[in-house]
Amino acid sequence: MNRNSSARFQAGFVASLVSAISFSTLGIFAKLLYASGLSVATALAWRFMVAALVLWIVVGFRAKFKRPAHGPRVEHSNHASEIGTRGGTREHRGFWNIFLLGLFGFSPQAGLFFLTVKILDPGITSLLLYLYPSFVFLIGFIAGRHRSNRVQLFALALSLAGCLITFWTAGRYPFEGIALGVVVAITYAVYLVVSDILLREKDPIWATAVIMAAASFVYFAIALASGKFVFALSARQVLLVLCIALISTCVPIVTLFLAMQRIGARDTSIVSTVEPIFTNLFSALLFGELMTGRRVLGGVLILAGVVMLNLWGQSSSQRKIEAAV
Repeated sequence: MNRNSSARFQAGFVASLVSAISFSTLGIFAKLLYASGLSVATALAWRFMVAALVLWIVVGFRAKFKRPAHGPRVEHSNHASEIGTRGGTREHRGFWNIFLLGLFGFSPQAGLFFLTVKILDPGITSLLLYLYPSFVFLIGFIAGRHRSNRVQLFALALSLAGCLITFWTAGRYPFEGIALGVVVAITYAVYLVVSDILLREKDPIWATAVIMAAASFVYFAIALASGKFVFALSARQVLLVLCIALISTCVPIVTLFLAMQRIGARDTSIVSTVEPIFTNLFSALLFGELMTGRRVLGGVLILAGVVMLNLWGQSSSQRKIEAAV
């Protein structure tokens, strides 16, 4: 590996690590928003609105500064370098399909995740969410899109064993919270499978901005209909909304794209498995969430299964879609 490729890999690794750590704060800020007095719908509405505005600004700036001012457009062989520079091409088509994906795909699972955080601790919720690669694989297997081998089946067994070890303690966690967490993983897996079809060859940041806009519409409507929407936020609430929109949403999305351009979707998705580890650490520090030996072992097994599936279980295009959304 020469100096340039080494530097590129290091930059990609750092970007993917920043992304994973940033994503790991989502449940933490959600818990703090609830403590500040915001409902689930209100917290999500403000999160997605601010995130959508920031991402649309990013899309606009990239289109402005990357498009040649004069002369014919120069074609690039690297698809990643073309992202966001061709607003009129197929990368920016299919707006309504992606908007509907945000309405009926992303929005429900995002709301379920926030509800789970309200019932369970953020660390446990994050571990449950990381069952989704197993469900993605199972959906693909049932649909005939993936052929299983022993390594993949062993990876699935590891994840399921980790889940059982973590939660097989009567009365330790509310059953409805665990059930809801598993439903979140299933709905997220279904959403990713559908996204694999709809988001192919699309500008990922543009598509994410559309999805964020759709989600903000959903939760503004829900919050207004329930009569619980808060227009005048306190200084603490404004700070937390900015944190969850920027640190937990925009920063991890942008750095994830940078990482994928430098080290690829597979290596990026492997690094992303540190996310629940940091969520559990932050949750233990801030909320006193108990880190038992059983929970640590279960988390290790779940993540081991995820890493194995990322290495041998899923196609590169599927991993790219998972990373993008």
